Order: sequence, then C-alpha cells, then structure tokens
Amino acid sequence: MHRKPLILALAAVAVWFSWQALTVRVNYGGNWTALFCTRGGLPVPQFLKSENLYRFHGTEGYDGQIFHLIAHDPWMTKGSYQAISGAAFRYQRILVPALAWTLALGDDRRVHAAYFAVILGFLFLGVYWTARFAASLGLAPAWGLIFAVTPAAIASIDRMVADVALAALTAGFALYAAKGRWPVFVILACAALTRETALPIIGGYTLFLMAQKRWRGALLAAASVLPMIAWYFHVSHGRSSTVIRYVGWIPLAGFFERIVHPAVYELGGWHNTAGQVFDYLALAGVGLALIFTVRFAVRREWSELAAALYGCFAAVLVLKSRDVWEDAYAFGRVLTPFMLLAMLVGIAHQTRRRPWLAALPLLMVSARLTLNLTGQFLGIVHSLGLSAALLPALLK
Repeated sequence: MHRKPLILALAAVAVWFSWQALTVRVNYGGNWTALFCTRGGLPVPQFLKSENLYRFHGTEGYDGQIFHLIAHDPWMTKGSYQAISGAAFRYQRILVPALAWTLALGDDRRVHAAYFAVILGFLFLGVYWTARFAASLGLAPAWGLIFAVTPAAIASIDRMVADVALAALTAGFALYAAKGRWPVFVILACAALTRETALPIIGGYTLFLMAQKRWRGALLAAASVLPMIAWYFHVSHGRSSTVIRYVGWIPLAGFFERIVHPAVYELGGWHNTAGQVFDYLALAGVGLALIFTVRFAVRREWSELAAALYGCFAAVLVLKSRDVWEDAYAFGRVLTPFMLLAMLVGIAHQTRRRPWLAALPLLMVSARLTLNLTGQFLGIVHSLGLSAALLPALLK
C-alpha cells in the first residue's frame, strides 16, 4: 500500500528538482539564489554581503527573500530581524527556515542547499500523504500527483516560499485525523509554526472533537498552538499581531473586490490578456471551492476533515487584504490548504461518482500559476536549440 505513494513522491521530487536545475542554469546563469527572488534594494545584513546574491532590479522581489534571511538567522542574533520590515510577523512563520538552519547545522555555507532540500522534502511528504489518503479510499495512489501541481507547490518550487510545507501538513492531517493518534497533534503544532493560516484547521478540528465529546483529543488539538503562541510572544516583544490588517467583516469583500477590479499587468500584448483571462479562471476556481463547501454543509457532511474545511471557509470569508488577492501567486498559495481540504472531502464522499470534479478548483488556480513559468520554459526550450526562429519573438 505504501510502495506506490513512495515511488510517486520520489518521481514528483525528481521532476521538480530537474526543473529547478534547468531554469537556474539557463535563466539565472547557474546562480541558485535567484530562486529566492531577492529585490535589488533589500537591506542585507553584514554576514550575507559576501554572498553572490542574484538580484531582481526594478521589482519588489517575493517572500522567499525574507525566508532566506530568516533561515540564515532564525534566532535573531545576526541582524536579519532588523533588516526585515514587519519582522515579528515574518519571523512567526519559523518552521521552514528553522528546519533549513538545523539541517545545515547552522553553517551559512550550507543553508541554501538545506533550504532547497526542506522545500523538496515537504513536496515529497505532500505527494506521499495525499497518495496514501486516496489509496485508503480505494482510489488510485496517482491522486497524490495532484499535490505536486497545487498552487502552493508551484509557488514554493519557483520562489522558495514556505506554503508547500503547510499544504503538505494539511495532507498529513487528512491522513491521520480520523485515527486520532499522536502524529496528528505533532502535525498541527508544526502547521501552526509554519503559517498562522493553519489556525482555522486547528480550530475546526478542535470543535469537531468537542462535539464528539472526545475531550482528551480536543485538549491536545487546542494545545498544539502553544508552541506557536510562545514563539510569537518571543519574536513580537509584546506588540500586537499585524494579522488583523488582512481581515474584514464583510463576507467575501476581498474576493469580490478582486473580481470587480482586476489586476493590471504591464507586460503588453497577449501576455496581459492571457494574464487577466487566467486570473478570472483562478478566481472561478476559488469560487467553485466555496460552492463545494456550502454543498457539504447543506448535506450536513460532518467529519474531522469537513470541520477543518469549514474553519478554512470561515477564514476565506473574512480575508480582505488586497495584498493577498492582488496576485494569483499570493491567493493561490495561501488558499491551497482550503482547496486541498475541499478536494479531499470531495473524493471521500464521491469515490464512486466523478471524483475528479473535486480537483477542479485546485487545477483551475494552478493553471494561472503555470502561466508565470512560461518565460522560464521558453528560455529552457530555446537553450536546447528548439524553435530557434519562433522563440526569440515570443520572449520579447
């Protein structure tokens, strides 16, 4: 039962690592730090100034640049905390950077390789756990490969963000939650230290256990947030969290505002049109996941996974910040646990009737993210000497 999921997970890691190696060699001159997507003007602590950081000038970079600094200085002793804007908020997402630092044994020269290994490790776990979950329902383990093309997986492989870790831990939660054994509580504690968006999953699961009068499990589930709370107070120095800036109390205000006011791209030509068309496809995927969740609620679906899904649904309702909704890379990766749970609940209750429908929301959002990889793909193809006459025009 475990062999096929293992093989699938290894295959997914091999494919994505090959993609990284090719794009780094062809598009970034062999400089692996390009994957952190560091902006030209990012303040760099003294201990990192000797590194040959690949800089993207004229852009704001991406969140991977922050996780990179934290991975070199997770205990805030070298100056990374002072170099990061909103450091307390960023540092509370400590799990992936801390794992990279630990794997590197604190050696700055090894942190980069360790960080890439941690990201690929969570990709492995996500595919493996999803495949095992599908197999437990009598479905083909190949369902696990869907995890490899989730928005969180694509964004993390491309820009070294930590969202693939939370998505993988969500898949692990799905596999172990019904059993109520100790791994699920370790997974929840790790999820909370990965990103604060794990809290709706923990809250929904805790409420389910309370409703079932499984008091010991409910207490353990609630206690899984204690490491996150302790770490947050340590990094915040007593200041209040900035998470409140991301929420509003009008249901789906951020979602509908994004529909009415689409993102404007400065790419020109068909690139701009394709971006906006695929943006709406991605937003339709989120809307479809919301509809699926409402249908589960109307049908009174009630299980560990359904409760966690409802918790995520409530969080999506109040997610307002344009910073999240502006870019499909942002809302796609942030909402991956929600859409992944919607898929897993769907296949659990539709194993005999069109289970593939449950995967549509994730795949619709992922289609938009793959559009961002087009330039890298064309660069790789061009380097291989294919379509030499056509590709230069497309790359302009």
